[in-house]
Amino acid sequence: MRAGREIQQPKRNYRTFKILLILILVLIIAIAAAAAYSYKSAKDSLDISFTEKTPQVEAGGEYAAMDFVKDSEGEVAPSAEFLNAEKTGSKEMVYTVSKPVLGGLMTASEEYTLAYNVVDTVAPLILWNGDGSVLQRYEKFDINDVIGYGDNADPQPSIEIDGEVKMTRLGKYPLHVKITDASGNSTEADLTVEVADTVPVYTDDSPRIQFADFVSSYKGDGRSFGIDVSTWQGDVDFDAVKKAGCEFVIIRIGYSADGKIEKDSKFEQNYENARAAGLKTGIYLYSYDNSEKEVRASADQIIEILGDEAPDLPVVFDWEDFGQFQTYKMSFAGLNSLYDAFADQLSSAGYDCMLYGNKNSLEKVWDDTDTRPVWLAHYTDKTDYKGPYVMWQASQTGNIDGIDGDVDMDILYE
Repeated sequence: MRAGREIQQPKRNYRTFKILLILILVLIIAIAAAAAYSYKSAKDSLDISFTEKTPQVEAGGEYAAMDFVKDSEGEVAPSAEFLNAEKTGSKEMVYTVSKPVLGGLMTASEEYTLAYNVVDTVAPLILWNGDGSVLQRYEKFDINDVIGYGDNADPQPSIEIDGEVKMTRLGKYPLHVKITDASGNSTEADLTVEVADTVPVYTDDSPRIQFADFVSSYKGDGRSFGIDVSTWQGDVDFDAVKKAGCEFVIIRIGYSADGKIEKDSKFEQNYENARAAGLKTGIYLYSYDNSEKEVRASADQIIEILGDEAPDLPVVFDWEDFGQFQTYKMSFAGLNSLYDAFADQLSSAGYDCMLYGNKNSLEKVWDDTDTRPVWLAHYTDKTDYKGPYVMWQASQTGNIDGIDGDVDMDILYE
């Protein structure tokens, strides 16, 4: 009898194991069913509503994707932070709506598409009207020498010229120009150019300002005072500059075109000596680049040139050839994208960036100056620029010990 019980024991163990396995399978199926039900319920509940069925946005503007979400059931993640409004046409933005399931073990998600139209209702802008320009007799006439213009969306607006300039004959010639973008918006202007044997030479006879007087005029809490220099200032005695009360210096690293930097002949000397004198330093690049690929290449060269010698202040992007803007074949939206690409490339290497612009370009061409740190150029006793800025270039006719001739003078707000 004892032996018989020992023979039956394995059968009972097998039966118990089988029951346990069945229970586990049932439990797994139940959990899977519950998970599937929870997932389906979560997925069925996902929803999103937009502020408009098919929004219409202006070309060249900046529109946050989330601004078009009216309501949602679930977390919303657009495929891009901003709508693509660089060019006109019908476009789409994809939004992913999601919810966590089972405490985050799973995520139910659904994609929704917002169709929108990018339109251009803004006329081209004349950036410089060369009315009164004097041209050298016998030279070839080029309309780009007497007018600068651009458009928010069209990189190549067309120009019609009513009138003729006879470059072999002295005299004044009235012209009427009409500039039209690809959407049919147009701007017109009149200007008169003169053909002469002698082109007048501009002489700057504005009063010079001593650095000490400049500081005295604008001193206040949270402000520091400095200068910006390039090869045009020659050999700078930065010890004398610092002794005169200067606290920082922005140094030109060079200028770029086609993604290649031509280094300022005084850059290394200025950068090394300014730092040795105990001055805070920043650098700026004067750019002629006209594509994102080019400015990224220029940014990479800045990183290579600086190496481990990172400046105290931001790297400044200075693009200001607005007198012949049309020759770059860029829209204003395209120009704005250059700064973004430049800053993105440098920020990935740990550098802060800043945008340089005069009052006119900051008001009419550059967008999103609320989020882009701005170095304002406006030569006046009291600026009426309404946008935010962290630095103000208030004079280009400053005098300071250590520099022969004029120098730009700046105020940094902290």
